[in-house]
Amino acid sequence: MTETAISFRWLGVAGLELNANNRTLVIDPYFTRLPLRNLWFGNVGPNHELVAEKIKRCDFILITHAHFDHLMDVPDVVHNTNATVYGSLNTCRLLSVCDVPHERIHEISAGDKLTLGEFQIEVSRSEHARLPFYTPGTLPAKLSPPLRARDYRMDYDFSFLINIDGHRLLTDLGERPKVEIQTDVLFLFPLRQYPYYKSLMSRVKSKVVIPTHWDDFFWPLSQPLRPQIKYPALAFPPIQRVNLEKFSRMIEKLSPRTKVVVPEIFRSYNLAEVESGGRRG
Repeated sequence: MTETAISFRWLGVAGLELNANNRTLVIDPYFTRLPLRNLWFGNVGPNHELVAEKIKRCDFILITHAHFDHLMDVPDVVHNTNATVYGSLNTCRLLSVCDVPHERIHEISAGDKLTLGEFQIEVSRSEHARLPFYTPGTLPAKLSPPLRARDYRMDYDFSFLINIDGHRLLTDLGERPKVEIQTDVLFLFPLRQYPYYKSLMSRVKSKVVIPTHWDDFFWPLSQPLRPQIKYPALAFPPIQRVNLEKFSRMIEKLSPRTKVVVPEIFRSYNLAEVESGGRRG
């Protein structure tokens, strides 16, 4: 039996695209990259031309949580491709407010198991870092465009375990992961402190770690990517940008059988080749 050809692209920020047997699953696509001032001032909306350029086709969209840098561009992707979207209650309400057809929106919860074409999905709870002025909660009863960045309010944060023809891919588990699991590929947020990764890598066994959501998502795609600023730490200087080389060395030291792969944005990778290259003897 011929093995399914599987490829993936990192779309910048937390965005991922998975392709298998001419089916495309996208997670958290975001290309518009609002200027920093829009966190507090002004109305926001997608860059329609940029979204159309970056996603040509899509069948399914998974949303981890409803913040603007995960959700704001999704209505455009749906309108352009007729994809179906899966997310939390807040995600679904915001999509509806942005005129996504009801039949294209599906609410999901932790514990759900989905079959989306070639993709078998297990949904679990994640835990987002605390952000000032962006605390989780319910949306107001009345909400209509034009929206502000703060209107994209999350309720729940999800992690997805995706099985594609026996290949297991896991999206970031959030701030306090407690699971013990074995995966082929772990997509991981590289802005946390060493004790987090020491605990995580002792319980989550993975052939390959791929860092995502490390780039400055207020920096436009017309410019070369730059790392975002890490959480303040007891170090000098206390404010630093993400250092992917240092992150890679740390993960590979904590888990010698794991390889860190830093993908180029928008480049298509063969999953089997990435996994094979990631194995350590």
